[in-house]
Amino acid sequence: MGVLKSIAAFEQTPEFAPFDSKYDRYLRGEYFYDPLSKAAEGKGLFFSQQFTNCATCHQLKPNSHRQELFTSYEYHNIGVPVNQAVRAINSKGGDFVDQGLMDNPQVTDASARGKFKVPTLRNIAVTAPYMHNGVFKRLSTVIQFYDHYLTNSEFTINPETGDTWAAPEVPENISLTELEDGKKLTPEKVEAMVCFLYSLTDARYEHLIPTDGPDCGE
Repeated sequence: MGVLKSIAAFEQTPEFAPFDSKYDRYLRGEYFYDPLSKAAEGKGLFFSQQFTNCATCHQLKPNSHRQELFTSYEYHNIGVPVNQAVRAINSKGGDFVDQGLMDNPQVTDASARGKFKVPTLRNIAVTAPYMHNGVFKRLSTVIQFYDHYLTNSEFTINPETGDTWAAPEVPENISLTELEDGKKLTPEKVEAMVCFLYSLTDARYEHLIPTDGPDCGE
């Protein structure tokens, strides 16, 4: 118990969680999002209840609340496909299915099958690959994956494979209520979303932000 308390105490220190990203500095009046920048547009999209549904799962506190963790700590199945590259080298058989929360022996409710905890979006720009199994290499691919659930989405092809999106590893219990709520994005709006997510990076890690992503103009 003492070890757990020590870890919990450390996680509340500025060394572990400095809250000094551009977004945090913006909330303190120390940074300014150019209103015409992609990041500013992406911020508006992220918190909008009309255009995207991101904040439903990636927001814990009211808008503009300081020290937002960008996760609801809930569990969802969003239909992530198998990472075939990992499956080929991890010695799991062809019949193996990663059941997520259901693999916890304390969980017996079948509705937990395929669900994983919603991750924080802090430092998401520098923590690729993405999804619980690392199936996507780029942040833009993740956003396009979410968008493909929406009616008339432009993103019917996985840009990393050049093929249609692979089937979900666990096809039941998918959070379609949340995934199908929103308006489809344009490629420009996807870039704006990526730029805003870049601004959630701790200052000490900003030099690690990919240089082959969108030109955010900041």
